[in-house]
Amino acid sequence: MAIFRAFHTPKPRQFRHKPIYYSPEEEERREREERLGLNRKDDGEFHTSLHRGSFRQQRWDAPEETDDMRLQRRHSNVRLLVILVALFALAALLYLTV
Repeated sequence: MAIFRAFHTPKPRQFRHKPIYYSPEEEERREREERLGLNRKDDGEFHTSLHRGSFRQQRWDAPEETDDMRLQRRHSNVRLLVILVALFALAALLYLTV
């Protein structure tokens, strides 16, 4: 039987992930190559441009909003407003007739 504890707050469960294939020497070598700029792209392997924080960087480096983009956003907002008004009218019609 469990004992009642008035001031006990349970601690959240911890997530402990141990990578299956982890080599500290390999990671140190990669970090050292990146620092020194030795990471060549012509070694015949596939390299991706994705890295940690690249999506955030692309968002902040996005081009300025054009007139066409502003017009599309305005049309989208008007379309949303029309749909909401139509739904409220339908709901009011159903509510008042029943």
